[in-house]
Amino acid sequence: MPQLLTPQEVIDLAFHDSGYFPAEAIGTADITAAEMRYLIPVTGEALWQELIDGAYPDLRSNYAAPAAALAVRLLVQPSLDIRPGIGGTVTPHTSVAQPPDREQLLAARRSLRTRLTTLLESLSDHLDRHAADYPEYDPKQNILHRMLIGGGFVLKR
Repeated sequence: MPQLLTPQEVIDLAFHDSGYFPAEAIGTADITAAEMRYLIPVTGEALWQELIDGAYPDLRSNYAAPAAALAVRLLVQPSLDIRPGIGGTVTPHTSVAQPPDREQLLAARRSLRTRLTTLLESLSDHLDRHAADYPEYDPKQNILHRMLIGGGFVLKR
């Protein structure tokens, strides 16, 4: 499946706070999974294909690419926090770096989710405000237009 981002673009957009990070750490399957899970349900397949084909460069660079990159980070971060080893799954631990505790990991994951939600809502709002500029966009396909109910509370319009 063609993708909107390269692994290097994901790193530049979503891992800029991590110091050096090799492009090999992000696989094409990670990018595809993030796009399918988080972005295509907002844009719809037709508009997403147009973005991949190079249409709407401002929409791509200002809204879709940052959200897609952060979606990749959200998906791969747990596997970066732990490593498979001979004895099973282990957490990184060296003389200069201690592994985070459970609360720190949960807070970091919540932060990534919040940032991604904000970027997806910004993308959705932009598409709705400028729907005439994107004929491939169908607001009825945008998953953020559906009502979500959790614990009796309406979480989204």
